[in-house]
Amino acid sequence: MLIDRTDGTNPPAAALLQPGDLVLFNADSGDDNPTVTVDHVGICLGRDTTGRRRFLSSRKTVNGPTMSDLGGASVLDGTGTYAKKLHTVHRV
Repeated sequence: MLIDRTDGTNPPAAALLQPGDLVLFNADSGDDNPTVTVDHVGICLGRDTTGRRRFLSSRKTVNGPTMSDLGGASVLDGTGTYAKKLHTVHRV
């Protein structure tokens, strides 16, 4: 079920996220159409001990799934890379 998606300017509302939600990103800044393109997927894990919404995803490196902050903090709220590039939220 679609929960929220970008309007082309603003990311979906992080307040709507629940653990287990699929989070889709347009993380490649070279894409021509930010309202359509999705190039990265993760799973929302919920809030960490500091209250930040965290997600698990795969990386472009061979190391596989991670919560690592390589390429940007793995948080879904605030002003970090993935918080700003969040495109769509789906609930299964």
